[in-house]
Amino acid sequence: MNQIYFNFLQEHLEKQQDSIESYKIENIKVWLKKASSRHSSLIYLPLTWFSKIFGLGFLKPVPNCGGEASIKCEVNRIQQLSQAGIHVPEILAYSSKGILLKDAAKENKPVLQLQAALKQEASTEARLSLYADAIQKIQNIHNANCYLSEAFSRNILVDQDRNFSFIDFETDPGEVLTLDECHARDWLCFIFSTASCFNEDEIDQVRYLLRDNLIKDQKIYHTLCKVGRKIKWILKFKLEKLGSDGRRLNKCILLLALLDQEK
Repeated sequence: MNQIYFNFLQEHLEKQQDSIESYKIENIKVWLKKASSRHSSLIYLPLTWFSKIFGLGFLKPVPNCGGEASIKCEVNRIQQLSQAGIHVPEILAYSSKGILLKDAAKENKPVLQLQAALKQEASTEARLSLYADAIQKIQNIHNANCYLSEAFSRNILVDQDRNFSFIDFETDPGEVLTLDECHARDWLCFIFSTASCFNEDEIDQVRYLLRDNLIKDQKIYHTLCKVGRKIKWILKFKLEKLGSDGRRLNKCILLLALLDQEK
């Protein structure tokens, strides 16, 4: 561990107010994450009930223990994924109180969260091409017998050359789920957070793109179809009235239901 980075970490841990902030060290952008307080177990109850009622075990919540445990988890997960050849932030220094990470961007190229990058594309063809690249990156992770922590689009970064990076590893789904369940959870997080990036007239093309890729793993594909089958009744309600989250959920359920039709 580089002493300069370790000293920087120790010095700024006491001063930093927010749980995560960015800095520059010798023209290198870094992020300092402090150990944060543990999340209340009450916030996980709705998802716990939902997973039990519908018999969808992989939807049960993965608790964020906070504090030193979350820092230890992030260090371990980043090291594991890095060793598997997955592009994650480089750990510059860490202690039980925090972690200093090099910015995930390659060669200081500006990056966007995947959702923003998809919406920025000018054409359906370009948007679907970027989406296909993201799907392939996640498949590569799964093929290496690895999984993400929160595979939402906000944690998937991409630059103009379509180099992908993955961030945010404060939880380890593998502690409460099987490997197959972790993979299914990755896809559900991914679909939920990206479906709303496409217009109504693009959803069919997205469906075929997902089907052609996910069907390579029949078990995972059928698990996602099962979700669509069990929750498509929710589409009877006007979810768009719930705001952006409602619209996102509506598109996600619609896409999963369409996948089930393809089974």
